[in-house]
Amino acid sequence: MNLTKKALSQALKTLMTSIAFEKITINDITMEAGVSRNTFYYHFSDINELLEWTFDNEIVKGLESYEDLNTWKEGLLSVLNYTEENRKFCLNTFHSINRDRLEIFLYNITYHMLISIMDQSYSDKQLQQPLKSEIADFYGRGIVAQVTHWLTTRLEEPKDDLINRIEGVTKGTIELIIKNH
Repeated sequence: MNLTKKALSQALKTLMTSIAFEKITINDITMEAGVSRNTFYYHFSDINELLEWTFDNEIVKGLESYEDLNTWKEGLLSVLNYTEENRKFCLNTFHSINRDRLEIFLYNITYHMLISIMDQSYSDKQLQQPLKSEIADFYGRGIVAQVTHWLTTRLEEPKDDLINRIEGVTKGTIELIIKNH
């Protein structure tokens, strides 16, 4: 079953390198994957669900080991590497009506990563859960904006510079919030 899902996912990614997401049909995907329409519908209800499955399975599942203070930068680098390696696919998603899916996907990754880092770095007495959520929400959205800007500017900024900037702003501000709260 996973092989078929992966074949459908790869077919979608291949098609999205040259066709706008909105113009891709289930017929296009099944022809590219070499499966029937019934097979597609056995696994997915529509193309949007396939798109979500692709992001979840190609990035999210691999990030679970990067949700701590010592490895979060490697996790962010992994997301940036995926974005770079799949630039046309990500840009096509970003420029489609599914832009929000890419942004929500990136937001969920960064939000949970930030919460995990704060949980490991600060006690509930130093930083209470509601404030952690506010910080993760604010910086999660900021990081998404930075990553999408990086994507749309043809990946001009070196990844390490982007990661170091995100780390500097995020870490410094969390420390300041704790000090002043």
